[in-house]
Amino acid sequence: MESELNDNIDEQAVAWFIRLRADNVSNEDRKSFDRWLEQAADHRRAFDEVCAMWGDTALLNSLRINAKLHRITPKPPKKRYLNPKIALALAACLVLAVPLAGRMRILLRADYTSAMGERKTVLLEDGSTAMLNTDSAIAVNMKDGKRSVELFKGEVFFDVKPDPSRPFLVRADHSTTRVLGTRFFVNHRKESDEIKVLSGRVEVSDSQIWKDPVVLGEDEAVTVYEASLGHPRKLDSKLSTSWINGFLVYENETLEALVEAINRYRPGMVFFKDASLRQLKINGRLSIRESHDMLKVLQRTMGIKMTYVTDWVVIIG
Repeated sequence: MESELNDNIDEQAVAWFIRLRADNVSNEDRKSFDRWLEQAADHRRAFDEVCAMWGDTALLNSLRINAKLHRITPKPPKKRYLNPKIALALAACLVLAVPLAGRMRILLRADYTSAMGERKTVLLEDGSTAMLNTDSAIAVNMKDGKRSVELFKGEVFFDVKPDPSRPFLVRADHSTTRVLGTRFFVNHRKESDEIKVLSGRVEVSDSQIWKDPVVLGEDEAVTVYEASLGHPRKLDSKLSTSWINGFLVYENETLEALVEAINRYRPGMVFFKDASLRQLKINGRLSIRESHDMLKVLQRTMGIKMTYVTDWVVIIG
């Protein structure tokens, strides 16, 4: 029982630590933090340990009035070590913080964006449509006879209206895709781009300068890396394309692949405690309209043990 109480206090301390590091922390937040500190010595001790573990003396200095009042400046006395799960939660939450400057640069350049967990369909001037998957951003240029889209982040499904006189171009970090009229996906990933074709024909190059393109037909895909263009392959999984219909459909997919797909729609991180569960083959479908509940639905339907350390950190197994 005492261990459970300590874990709960640790979680509260982690939550306060993260909140106080935010750019938009308010005076009311600080007053609420003061009240929490004053409730119990264990609260002050837990917050002290979180700051000391992360080496964030700058935060304590910024709260020097509270530090003096409550004597929470880091010090080396006997410590009640944080539960490893709580330490994991703290590290994960801080790593997950997206640099504000980077997001602002994308927002300033983009014409259309989607939030995490959101899908957004945009009707372009030429009659084509672009459906943005979760957490995506694009800029569109339909001027001077051009039809071009720049994908800054995320994934987009394009349904292009045919126009032989004006090729439709999609540029991402590692690739350029050219079509006349077809239905296809471009997925911007950290180290590669992935292009998948549902119908029609597309040409894909691994450079911003058009050269040596690979031609893809219906139900084909290719991955483009920074310095190389992959080989075309058969598109034989519904998991990466079914999102346009509002579902994640998985047929003989591994649990690891499904969790990776789910993670795109929810903030946080998921860890496998039982590594054998990674390769567990599963079948079914999940609605992405309630993106925050997908893991809980999976837990109920499959009976898999999941531990929620916080709303952002989940351990499977």
